[in-house]
Amino acid sequence: MSATLHILLLFLSWVAVAAGCHVFIRNYFLASFVAACAIVIITQAAGYLELGHLDPYWQVSALTGFFMAGIVALMVGLPFRVKRTMKDDDV
Repeated sequence: MSATLHILLLFLSWVAVAAGCHVFIRNYFLASFVAACAIVIITQAAGYLELGHLDPYWQVSALTGFFMAGIVALMVGLPFRVKRTMKDDDV
């Protein structure tokens, strides 16, 4: 597989995990935090399965990945937040 396809699959899996967290957890920031943590764990596990060992700088990649995944989770959660806010206003 090409590197572009790897990055696209990684991004799509991040979006799927973030959307799943936002569906099941109503609190916007808690869902984003849980999604970012889950994404980091999944990414590190995928790297371990591919390489057979953890990356020597896994702490740095986990921290960087947490911030990137957090941004993705916050952006994915915006439609959920708007929908829930509008639903609460209509009541």
